[in-house]
Amino acid sequence: MIFLSLSIFISVLFGISFKLIAIKKINAFQAIIVNYVVAGSLGFLTTSSHVTPINAFEQSWFSVAIGLGIIFIGSLFVIAETTAKLGISVAQVANRMAVVIPITVAIIFYGDSITPFKIIGIVLAIIAVYLVSHKQHNDVTAQKRAWLFPLIIFLCGGIIDTTINYAQRHLLSETDFDAFLSTIFSTAFLIGMMVLLYQLIIKKERFELKSIPAGILLGIINYGTMFFIIKALNSKLLEASTLFPINNLSILTLSTFISVIVFKEKLSKKNWLGIALSLIAIIILGIIPLMILQK
Repeated sequence: MIFLSLSIFISVLFGISFKLIAIKKINAFQAIIVNYVVAGSLGFLTTSSHVTPINAFEQSWFSVAIGLGIIFIGSLFVIAETTAKLGISVAQVANRMAVVIPITVAIIFYGDSITPFKIIGIVLAIIAVYLVSHKQHNDVTAQKRAWLFPLIIFLCGGIIDTTINYAQRHLLSETDFDAFLSTIFSTAFLIGMMVLLYQLIIKKERFELKSIPAGILLGIINYGTMFFIIKALNSKLLEASTLFPINNLSILTLSTFISVIVFKEKLSKKNWLGIALSLIAIIILGIIPLMILQK
């Protein structure tokens, strides 16, 4: 249970980091780029695999890692923007409820059983993402577009989880996962660096030095979110279909309390209803099946 607890703690910290970056008015994109340097380096430094940055392109999973790297940097920027504009709770609900996508894919392609609980849970999750993204704006146009960022987070999170699950099943050896993650992070860094150079050279924007310490801290936390959930999965204490919902439920609940109590975020009745539905969905998808199996 120690790895699961650490996964929950570090993931909550990850969400809070973007709120602090917004409060301190740190350039989120620049911090994200520094974050990927740190996260990518940690994976290659700690891996027991023979894979290095030099021979990574020879691996069967290389093209998959490249694709994920593109999605990673895009989704992380959207998470940062959503956290700054709509709050921690909105970003976390959209991100955590993305678990329904790999569950659906597992049912369709991997032969996982389909039950009434799973159907109800998936439907509730989709409704929850819509409700929790609803924020009051004086600008009518902003209100109409407010749901786009959470939807992007939801879809990107689902694609990432599904693709990593596929890679684990078909492409990765037991020792390759750290190198696989680092290749993803390194790809995200290279793409982000090209965009940053364009901003600095062509658009004459300034690089903010305070983005460096923020990015270093964010990179350590970012790597930890992946490291500890993989450790929890490898412990075999819980099946993945049970572990992920419990993990996400805990992160979502803690993040919501922190956003309301510490950061004084205002949630509407629709937001609270969406959060309640998301908790019910995760319980239905993970905890109830576990209780049935234990009988």
